[in-house]
Amino acid sequence: MKPGMHEAKAPKLYLGVHARLVFPDPGDEEAVLDLMRRFSSATRFAYQRLLEGKPREELKRADGPLCALFRLNTRYADGAIAKAKAVLDSALELGNDPKKVVFGGRKLFEQLKRKHLSGKPLEALKRRWKEKRQGLLYTQGDRSKKGGNPHFKLQVEGRALWLLVHLGEEEGQKEGERKKFARALVRTSHPQLNALLERIHSGLAYNAELTLKEGKVYAHFTWSEELPPPVHTKANGVLGIDVNGNPYHLALAVVSPDGNLKRHLTLSLEEVDRAPNKGAKELALWKVAH
Repeated sequence: MKPGMHEAKAPKLYLGVHARLVFPDPGDEEAVLDLMRRFSSATRFAYQRLLEGKPREELKRADGPLCALFRLNTRYADGAIAKAKAVLDSALELGNDPKKVVFGGRKLFEQLKRKHLSGKPLEALKRRWKEKRQGLLYTQGDRSKKGGNPHFKLQVEGRALWLLVHLGEEEGQKEGERKKFARALVRTSHPQLNALLERIHSGLAYNAELTLKEGKVYAHFTWSEELPPPVHTKANGVLGIDVNGNPYHLALAVVSPDGNLKRHLTLSLEEVDRAPNKGAKELALWKVAH
């Protein structure tokens, strides 16, 4: 590596498992739904404060506004800030006005404004809007903590997988004052389930997000794994790329393992050059790549 150059980050593979949560105790489910409502409100509040330039550390403090106003502990407060920042970063990358972001989705918002529905279709639309606005809970994994995520603890009991959801009480509260965790059965047949179970047994970190849809609570567990370094051989031939084509295009040539030309083509980059923002440019590049 040349002096002064930054070391390239190792490529990562992002994996996840989607599951339905079933609460044997209705009281646990209501407690989680209440926490999701408060967390969702805290995320919208954090978004507005980020627009005002408030620093993350100030917002997530135990005596800060998120913990005080929405009865969250510092870990959940940090999760709300992380989700708010993701929305803000997305709006900026797409070239949208961050002040015009609608939590819950602009499409649903516009449908409600039109007032063209009545009866059951209107009730269904209102429910979807409410669930989008109030049905979120998220925490990042922590490799330094036992179990990989101290607020979403996955436990294997027999052939069943259970999730213990921390109910958001601040660290240091006396045990017994309020129930600390809600318990839910994790139902999934996701193909990455075995990979998640391996992480549980190894104590590796994973992120967790709860969402609400049609009155049911769903969980999405995600994590990243470093990919092994690529090995380059000529076993399947060689692809050559010329990025200085004139007019503006990519020139590609595929050569077989014995050195004979198999195929060649050109791909125009005019659409990429005309893209109005980063999101449109990435979409155009994706089309070129595929």
